[in-house]
Amino acid sequence: MHSHSDSMRAVTLPVGRRWRATVLAVLGGAMLFFVYEATKSAIFPGLTIWESHSITIAFGAIISGLAAWFAMARQASMLATLAAEEALRSRLEMRQRALQESEARYRLLVEQSPEAIAVHRNGYLQYVNAAAARLIGAPDGDTLTGRRTADFVRPEDLPVVRRLSQTGPARMQYRLIRFDGTVREVESVAVRLSFEGEPAVQTVLRDITERKELEARLVHEAFHDAMTGLANRALFRDRLEHALLLQSRDRSRRLAVLFLDLDDFKGINDSLGHEAGDALLRTVADRLRSVVRLHDTVARFGGDEFAILVEQIASDAEVMEVVERLRAALRPTIELERRVVNVSASIGVALPTPGDDVDTVLRNADVAMYEAKDAGKARHAIFQPAMFEAIVERMALVRDLRAAVSNPAAYGLELAFQPIVSLQTGAVRSLEALLRWSHPTRGRISPLDFVPVAEDTGVIVALGQWVLEEACRELVALRTLWWGQRRNADGAPSVSVNISGRQLGEPGFVDGVARILQRTGAPPSALTLEITESVIMRDTESSLATLSALKTLGVQLAIDDFGTGYSSLSYLQRFPVDVLKIDRAFVEGVSLGGSDAALARTIIALGNTLGLRTVAEGVEQLAQRDALAAMGCHDGQGYLFARAIPRDAVRSWLQLRQVGVPLVTESALA
Repeated sequence: MHSHSDSMRAVTLPVGRRWRATVLAVLGGAMLFFVYEATKSAIFPGLTIWESHSITIAFGAIISGLAAWFAMARQASMLATLAAEEALRSRLEMRQRALQESEARYRLLVEQSPEAIAVHRNGYLQYVNAAAARLIGAPDGDTLTGRRTADFVRPEDLPVVRRLSQTGPARMQYRLIRFDGTVREVESVAVRLSFEGEPAVQTVLRDITERKELEARLVHEAFHDAMTGLANRALFRDRLEHALLLQSRDRSRRLAVLFLDLDDFKGINDSLGHEAGDALLRTVADRLRSVVRLHDTVARFGGDEFAILVEQIASDAEVMEVVERLRAALRPTIELERRVVNVSASIGVALPTPGDDVDTVLRNADVAMYEAKDAGKARHAIFQPAMFEAIVERMALVRDLRAAVSNPAAYGLELAFQPIVSLQTGAVRSLEALLRWSHPTRGRISPLDFVPVAEDTGVIVALGQWVLEEACRELVALRTLWWGQRRNADGAPSVSVNISGRQLGEPGFVDGVARILQRTGAPPSALTLEITESVIMRDTESSLATLSALKTLGVQLAIDDFGTGYSSLSYLQRFPVDVLKIDRAFVEGVSLGGSDAALARTIIALGNTLGLRTVAEGVEQLAQRDALAAMGCHDGQGYLFARAIPRDAVRSWLQLRQVGVPLVTESALA
């Protein structure tokens, strides 16, 4: 606030102006009185001196009063104007000081801001704060002042930066070059402002390198398999769709899609563990990647399934060359968990034609792959339309099979039993339960057709459980029949049931067998579970644990198709088995001598040495029976004794057998 005396001093007129005003006032007054006297004499010519003086005094008083009022009004106006000017000047000074203080605070704020801020004009840096200097890798902002902005921007991003400077407030991303040459991704916003009295552009930058890397990693993970680094199904479909689009525009373009499924991967995964299985998949992925061209796509669809998109091929022969390269790449052995593993794959090939869509091509390759797998290991197949018809039939069979498991009687599932006969006495020692399917609309379906499908789809687990329970119920029924005829129930035939590899590998399989025995009341000693030699040897340690657990239930265990696998004597001694079933391949020529007879004799001698009962499968001739009996084989099974007998005829067949009626066949009983 200013004092009153200061205000008065501020409004006092200068000396020169006061003198000029005084002279002008005297002259003006003299002129006025001259005019006054002349006018008064003209108007009042006969006035006395006292009258004249009186009028003059009165007029002078009026004029003085008016002059004083005018002077005061004038002075008041001047004082008001000067006071207003002083107040305005004071406000301007206050605003100027506030602006300077604000600019100082803003500059301090910018300098201390964690955000990188730079001011540039005409392509040259005018100011850089500490955060921006750190972002660029400079020791301080002064080092950067005067440098060209283009020196710190990737050349291909310069148009973006120039456009950002010209268009005003906008958010853009570009790549910044640091002092050490490394590149950082930045996001920036630019605004126009006045800097040091001249127009400039202020840019606020934020380092988004880590965010961009995370985004890139997430995008990569979204389109790539995490385990192998290969493309995943989504990326493969996208590239296939693009390739098919190019083919539709240029019909001369040719491409191929290959589906690969590793053979016996589940066995490797189950026996060596999931870590070994994952290592195997990574090795296979590297090998597949190494034999394709850079513009081809290798993908993992999940599990042990891989897909390859081969583009720009000249002929079908070139596709076959790719198939051979893939086979050669997989052929070398792989060491996993200090064990050497052989790897092969079934390969399906689809050759798209213009107009095919992605789903059709993938389906065709998948169908061809399953065709190759059905033909055996390490095979390939090129899709043909007839294959699709076969796969549709297979899918219908799978659908019906699943439905049949839920309601076996309605869908025609039934059991038949083939006798196992003592070669010495001819007595029926056991009955092997065999599954038969009389489909309501398809008619009789061979086990050779539906059992492999059940194995592949896993339906065999539920199906095998049903067979086991029904066989146990029939076992109880036979023992009840023997008891009703006042015969020793232990003399009734036992029952044998085949167990698949999928069943044996189920975690709750042993508990399931125990529950069935308890539910049906079947004696465990009268039940024999048959497991093929190849299934047991697939994972010896796991098989040994499962067989030992089954043995504690009291059931009998048999190795089926013995001689076709690769078990050794040491393994055979460890397994708690009771029966060896000699495969029919060794029985066929047993009566003719030669290698078949020698192998059969060796197996029988091995069984006798280990205290195991031997059963010969596929006995169809009397000469075979006699030869086997002479070798010391205990039991036989085959058409010579009886074909498979329907369940509802088994008990009557056994009763007829007791009274000496000749054996009858399944066809006769049907």
